[in-house]
Amino acid sequence: MKKIVSNTLYVLFFGFALTLVIACVMLIINISKGDGQSFNEIEAVKLSGPADDDIAFSHISNEVLNEASGNYQQVSVHFGYDALNNEKKELLYNRLMTEIYTISNDADQNGRYRLSRIRVRDYKLSEFDIREVVNAFTYDNPQYFWIENLFGYAYAGDDTIVEFYSVLSANECDKYISRFNDKVKNILSQIEKGKSAYQREKAVHDIILKNCTYKTGVKSTADGWEYFTAYGALVNGEAVCEGYAKSMQVLLTRVGVHCSMIRGDAGGVAHMWNVAELNGEWYHVDPTWDDNENDDVPSYEYFNVPTDQIAKNHTICDDIEIVTKITDDEEEKNIDPMAKYNFYVPMCTSRDMNYYQVEGLLIRRLDKSAEEALTEFIRSNAASGSVYIPIRFGAEISYGEYINKLFHKSPYLFYYCLENVNKGLSKEKQIDSGSIFLLKNEEFRTLRVRVSYGTSEE
Repeated sequence: MKKIVSNTLYVLFFGFALTLVIACVMLIINISKGDGQSFNEIEAVKLSGPADDDIAFSHISNEVLNEASGNYQQVSVHFGYDALNNEKKELLYNRLMTEIYTISNDADQNGRYRLSRIRVRDYKLSEFDIREVVNAFTYDNPQYFWIENLFGYAYAGDDTIVEFYSVLSANECDKYISRFNDKVKNILSQIEKGKSAYQREKAVHDIILKNCTYKTGVKSTADGWEYFTAYGALVNGEAVCEGYAKSMQVLLTRVGVHCSMIRGDAGGVAHMWNVAELNGEWYHVDPTWDDNENDDVPSYEYFNVPTDQIAKNHTICDDIEIVTKITDDEEEKNIDPMAKYNFYVPMCTSRDMNYYQVEGLLIRRLDKSAEEALTEFIRSNAASGSVYIPIRFGAEISYGEYINKLFHKSPYLFYYCLENVNKGLSKEKQIDSGSIFLLKNEEFRTLRVRVSYGTSEE
């Protein structure tokens, strides 16, 4: 006990200073992780040039994997489609689904690969209407990664003619889809049968963060369209927040977990993350902000959190119904064609499936029972080689007092329990008491203890 305490006192100041530096670096990194997001930022052009009968199209032989992993039943997401408020928008959405695999062999005079033009008869869809349909389609179907953030439109009498584009030719798209399918199948094969919804979600979260690196300096698709897609995140291993969020939706729905994307701002810049449904409750999950660039171990600070917690540093865009709602004193709505919105923002009030709630040890009083529970919890984490030991605190004493009595002042309960655990472990499996760092969240009364193995003690 004396040796542990003396070592503790020796490293406390260094540990505290380094923890503060790490926290500041993580904050700076997270604040920068909203930029480079393009959802809704879809350009529109007036149609010109030759009609479809002058263009040679090919039907892609490969199709995106639309099946479950074999262990779980796939679920569908159609919040975007459900939000469309008239049958003409629904028709355009469905026609886009039909034409998604039919792409021109060669680029047109503007260097773009066309999908077949779609005519919506007897209805003039506005630019906002068409953009809403495109957003709804990509919101529901992030697996169709080749759709360009651009559409063309024109009117012929009362008809609307719409043209969509692909970032890839038909031949290129075949190859990209094949690579994408192989990657998705490989990932899904890693998620074993019989896992709970929480375990499946966490496995997908961790695989994405292990596979993908956040791409800094990206402002728009002009810097590389792949960074904004599930293809970029899963196949190339580089993406911005939009690619992370789309990957979560692609994979989670294929292991039976309902998941969709949320548009908003974080740290003053545009951002995208997810909501996922577990056991009838919805939760926010932000894989981008959980990706520690300075650590190869995922964070879980934004894993299954309620709205009141995510709202501390994320702003959620309004629902499409609010954006388009006509008030009593308005005859018609003058809507910004580039307005930002969400198609579905669920109420997220539960903490039941929050990482700390599910996996963290609850400490209320620092008594004998807490000592026994903490000892067994450290032992369990050491046995599995966990890098983070999650703890949540009750309200019996202040957060600061919990931290002090566990780490900084007598009885140094965490180190006392750690010493007891280490006595039963071989040297290489012992937790190094001199390399412990604390990642604190006082507002939500949680703590992650960062540990490493192989004691440095003599």
